[in-house]
Amino acid sequence: RHLGRQLLLPVLLLLSGVESSPTFEHQDAFTGNVLICDKCPPGTHITEYCTATTPTVCAPCRRHHFTELWNYLPKCLYCSNFCTENQEVETECTVTSNRVCRCKDGSYLTGDSCVRHKECGPGRGVLTKGTLQRNTVCERCSGGYFSTSLSALESCVKHQECASGQIELLRGSVHQDTVCGSCEDLANVETLRTFFSGLFSLNRMRAVKIRKCIARHIHNAKEGPLPKQRMALMDWIRARLAQAPKEQLNALPKMLKTSHFCTIAEKLETIFNEIKEQSPNCTLPFDV
Repeated sequence: RHLGRQLLLPVLLLLSGVESSPTFEHQDAFTGNVLICDKCPPGTHITEYCTATTPTVCAPCRRHHFTELWNYLPKCLYCSNFCTENQEVETECTVTSNRVCRCKDGSYLTGDSCVRHKECGPGRGVLTKGTLQRNTVCERCSGGYFSTSLSALESCVKHQECASGQIELLRGSVHQDTVCGSCEDLANVETLRTFFSGLFSLNRMRAVKIRKCIARHIHNAKEGPLPKQRMALMDWIRARLAQAPKEQLNALPKMLKTSHFCTIAEKLETIFNEIKEQSPNCTLPFDV
């Protein structure tokens, strides 16, 4: 009768649609017989092999350990997948799966690591935003567009068009917007700051020469060392212009002319002549 029940169980399992446990071969250490033992389900591991009279004994995985497949492992696997820099947890470790990491926003997967998306510098904008799978694609701003930022998200921006009654005080470039206004607006300190900031952005002098000129004519040694990179130097100039009083701004054209900023002084003179042509009756608040 007992044998009949053993034979009947697989038939009932088959009829009910329930699959039997996967099995493996195990040689009994005492009898030497090869036995067919049930494997342990995912989330557990084996603690006792089956015998001729007893089934396989399984136990749950302890914390921070897992088994993903049917198995006959003596111990569960350690959740050894740790999220590193620029990664975050997508799925935490469970008894049936290891920890799964993904790249953080602003990063993409290359090889086995996540790398921050490339940032497009001034004069360049984002053509294609980066994703979790690919890097940012940058492009140089085309005619009529500009970018002043270092960004992995911002595209080039269209130059503003001067409103009726305004003139173009400073032509836009790939590095800065058009500065609009009237000749009289140059007496306004904020307009002056915007104007001169744009003027320096137009300058293509090498960083070494800019640094020497700043050190000789503008920089105070007590302020600490000047940056060496061109972009950082431009940021330093813009910050200095943002704090300069009106008297210093009015004196800036003359200082540029007497210093080694020759190309900027010449460009400034050309711009002021163009402004006077558009507004013949305008008197500039400074000498060039």
